[in-house]
Amino acid sequence: MTIPYKNLMSKALCLLILLTIVSGCRRVEDEAGTLEVITTKTGIEMAKIPEGWFGMGSSNSSPDESPVHKVWISSFWMDRYEVVQEQFKKFQISDPSHFKDPNNPLEQINWTDATLFCNERSLAEGLEPCYDEETWECNFQANGYRLPTEAEWEYACRAGTSTNFSFGNDVRNLKDHAWFAENASEKTHLIGKKKPNTWGLYDMHGNVSEWCNDFYSEVYYQNSDQKNPKGPTKGKERVLRGGAWNSSADSCRSSYRSSDPSIDDTCLASDAIGFRCVRKASNNKSPEENMVTKGQTQKTSKTALVYDDIYLEHKTTEGHPESSQRLVAITESLKASGLYSQLFKLSPKPVPSEWLTKVHSPEYIRRVKKSCENNAGYLDSMDVPISTQSYEAALAAAGGVLSAIDAVVEKKVTNAFCAVRPPGHHALKDKAMGFCIFNNVAVGARYIQKKHNLSDILIVDWDVHHGNGTQAMFYEDPSVLYFSTHQYPFYPGTGSEAEKGVGKGLNYNINVPLPIGSGDADYVKVFKEKLEPAALAFSPDFVLISAGFDAHKDDLLGGMKITAEGFAQLTQIVKDISEKCCEGRLVSVLEGGYGLEGLAASVEAHIQVLTR
Repeated sequence: MTIPYKNLMSKALCLLILLTIVSGCRRVEDEAGTLEVITTKTGIEMAKIPEGWFGMGSSNSSPDESPVHKVWISSFWMDRYEVVQEQFKKFQISDPSHFKDPNNPLEQINWTDATLFCNERSLAEGLEPCYDEETWECNFQANGYRLPTEAEWEYACRAGTSTNFSFGNDVRNLKDHAWFAENASEKTHLIGKKKPNTWGLYDMHGNVSEWCNDFYSEVYYQNSDQKNPKGPTKGKERVLRGGAWNSSADSCRSSYRSSDPSIDDTCLASDAIGFRCVRKASNNKSPEENMVTKGQTQKTSKTALVYDDIYLEHKTTEGHPESSQRLVAITESLKASGLYSQLFKLSPKPVPSEWLTKVHSPEYIRRVKKSCENNAGYLDSMDVPISTQSYEAALAAAGGVLSAIDAVVEKKVTNAFCAVRPPGHHALKDKAMGFCIFNNVAVGARYIQKKHNLSDILIVDWDVHHGNGTQAMFYEDPSVLYFSTHQYPFYPGTGSEAEKGVGKGLNYNINVPLPIGSGDADYVKVFKEKLEPAALAFSPDFVLISAGFDAHKDDLLGGMKITAEGFAQLTQIVKDISEKCCEGRLVSVLEGGYGLEGLAASVEAHIQVLTR
C-alpha cells in the first residue's frame, strides 16, 4: 500500500507520521486503484462511491432485468466487505449464522434483523438511525447506516462497467472474484480473499447474496425513477443482489435480481443471505471527524433496553394488575416518544443455573419448573399466579439483567433499563411471593461480584413495597448496601427502620419507611439526606436499581403521590452516584407499577435521564 503525495519532503514526513497515528479517511492504492476509504468508529472499512450515471439492468437476460434504463446515483459510502459475524455480535445481537467463523460473512439473517443492525451501528457512532423499528420505513435523510437501494448496489458492483461482471464478460475469471457453486465447496468463506472490483468492494459477485432496502417487483424497471430510485412503495418480498456460495455463474452477474420474503423468523432464513451497509456521503461528518485514532478509547454514551416477547408469555389471572399489558404500555410509549429508536437493544438469554443457584435453592428452582409445566395455576401462594411459560419468562427476566450487566461492564453501553417480568424483589431463597418468582436484582448482584470481580454493590429500591426478598439475601453481607424507600406499614410487612442488617452486614441495610401520601419532595429529601451520603461513603463498584413505579400518584395498588418528574429526579440522584463512584455503571430493573399510563410515563422519564 502507498500513500500518494506531492508536497515537499518535510510535509510528506509530517503526513506519514500522522498516518501512523490515525486510522480514518485515506486514499488507498491497490488492485482496485485509488480509493477514498474511511475506517468508522466501529472499526469497519467503507469506500466512497462516486456519483454518476449508469445503465441499470440487462437487455439479454431475465425479463425482470429489462429494460435497461439510465439512472443517476448520488455519492455514498459503502462497506468494502460484507458484514461479518464478529461485527454483528458486538451489538449483542444473536448470531444466526450456519457457517460459524468470526470473519465469515453473517448469513441466515432476515431483512428485519439486518436493519436492526444498521440502527444499532448508527447509535454506536452517534448517528441518526434510518429505520423506524415499528413501520420499518427508511428515512433516507438520516445520516446513519441503512441497506443499499437496489440501484446503489448494482451501480457499486458495476464500478463504471457495462459488462456482465465488473471484470468483463469472461465467466472463466469469476473464480478470481467470487465464491460460487463451482469453487465454494458448499459453504461461505472468509471475506476479502478474492479480488475486489475497481471501486475496492469485495465479494460483490459471490459469497452470500445481499439484502437491499427495496421491495421487489418484476416490472419495476418499466416505471423506475431516473434519479436515486428507491423501489416500489410496497411489496411482499425484498430485493436480493449478488451471487452466493451456492449460486450458478449466471446468478453472479452485476444485473442479476432475486428476492426473498422479509420474514422475522431466523429459523426460516437462508444461509446464503447476508448484507452490507451504506451511508449517504452528503452532509456526513468529515472524514477527520469520523476517524478513530489508534489507542484512543471510544466513549460509550448509550442506554440499553432489555426486552423480549417471552415476558408477555407469563400469564397471570384475568384482571390481575401484574399483566403483560404493563410491558406493552411501556414499549408503545417509548416508540411514540421516539425514545425507543435511540436505545441499544439487548436480547435476554435464560439465566444459567450456576448463577440462579447463587441466590435460590436447587429444590426451589425445580419446584418452579415443575409447577409451571404442570400448569398448577399458582406458585406457593395466591399472590403468584403462573402459566405454562412462566418458568421460561422468569429465566429470561434474570438472564436479561445479566445481559445488561455484561454490556455495561464491557462498555458497550453506559447503563441499561430492563423491561422484564415477572418482577423479583419479593422472591426469597426458596419461596415465591408478591408476584415475584426469581429475584432478578439479587442474581445480578452476585453475577457482578463473581463474574466481573466487582465487589461492592449498591441496590436502590424505590418500589412502593419493601423488597423483603432482596433484604433477606444480603442481610449479613457487607459487600451489598441495600437501600429501600417504601410505603409503611404496607405489604409485605417488613421494612422498618430498625432492620439494619446483622453481623458483618450491620448498617449495610438501610430502610427509610414513608407514610402514605408521600410525594416528590419527600422522596427527593430522603435520597439527598439518607441515600447520597451513605452511598458515597460505601463507594460502590456497580449500582442496581429495583425500579418499581407503583409509588406513582395514579397507581392501582400504592398510596403514594410521586409524579413521573419525581421519578426523573430520583433517577438523576442515583445516576450521579454511579458516575461519582463507578464510572456510571448502572442497571435498572423493572419491579412494580400497575397504573398503565403512570407506569409508561414514569419509565419514559426514567430512561430519558439515563440517556443524558
